[in-house]
Amino acid sequence: MKYCFTLFALILHFAVAAQNDFSGKWVGYLTQEKGGFREKYYCTMVLEQNGKKVTGYSYVSVEDIHAEMELSGDISGNTLKFKEFRLVQYSKLDNMVWCLKWGNIQLKKKDSEWTLEGNWDGKSLYGPCIPGKVFLKREVPKA
Repeated sequence: MKYCFTLFALILHFAVAAQNDFSGKWVGYLTQEKGGFREKYYCTMVLEQNGKKVTGYSYVSVEDIHAEMELSGDISGNTLKFKEFRLVQYSKLDNMVWCLKWGNIQLKKKDSEWTLEGNWDGKSLYGPCIPGKVFLKREVPKA
């Protein structure tokens, strides 16, 4: 009986751990409240999870401009608390600056798709950014 319980506990542990896997390529968009440069941006996050820690990159683009930011984060349950800490490369218009973002995004399963959704806030060279929301889906690798 003791061995059955131990085996069940191990299976349950790995099943829960597999559900909270933030690793992979996540694609979708982020929004910015009124007053921002645009209300919607294309967004990709490429994340690598190691235990409760996450590292990776985010890519944001709108029209012909883009930015790549390095990020790190911590996982608590189904929530990733992330923070972009370095602007890796970018293009921009004369009248704009990019925000380094942080926020909490939750891992959810909708039907058969895994999603990351939550809020972001940020800061640019000129101060606080107008915040918004993140909506991403896990990209399924193609053969």
